[in-house]
Amino acid sequence: MKIDLANWPRNEHFEFYRSAQEPYWGICVELEVAKLYQQSKTKGFSFSAALLFLATKAANNIENMRYRIVGDDVYNFEAIHISNVFLRENKLFSFGFVEFTNNFDQHCQDYKNKTEQALNAQQILLDEDSARPDTLHFSALPWLGFSSMSHARTFKADESCPKISIGKLQKNGESLSLPFSVHVHHGFVDGYHMGLYIEALQDLINEF
Repeated sequence: MKIDLANWPRNEHFEFYRSAQEPYWGICVELEVAKLYQQSKTKGFSFSAALLFLATKAANNIENMRYRIVGDDVYNFEAIHISNVFLRENKLFSFGFVEFTNNFDQHCQDYKNKTEQALNAQQILLDEDSARPDTLHFSALPWLGFSSMSHARTFKADESCPKISIGKLQKNGESLSLPFSVHVHHGFVDGYHMGLYIEALQDLINEF
């Protein structure tokens, strides 16, 4: 849905941050994922696929996470999908699109298919849909624990997709935590909305 900017309550904030040299801001939190990780081992599904599923589901439940710049306009997309970094066999990577569906089994199959497709890929974009505006940009650094994160990105007026990265699992007694970094366009997402997103995601992980 196209936003009527003239009557949009966020328009002043959007215009303020749209003109910024760096309109993105980000945080890094630790998610508690022991239960989800254990389930992935006992039930045989991909932990990474499950986390992408839940992170995207949580984003779809927060309106501000679905706002995107398209040309000179702002849209509130009904559904947000996944543009993920998939590792090739030669340790380079490719971006691949995974359509979000509330069917977890279908999501896991789509994620597996894209993972296998990427192994011998020769191009950085596996598909044109990887560059769609109605996506979250996901990446993973499973080799590293971290407490902050930055991204290479193109400074252009219409870039507005949230960028999410996960790190290395950290075990502490019965707890298993995961570094989770989120960068968002400040014209759309404030600290309040980020808090809603992280809380919604942790709740989905706990209840999965």
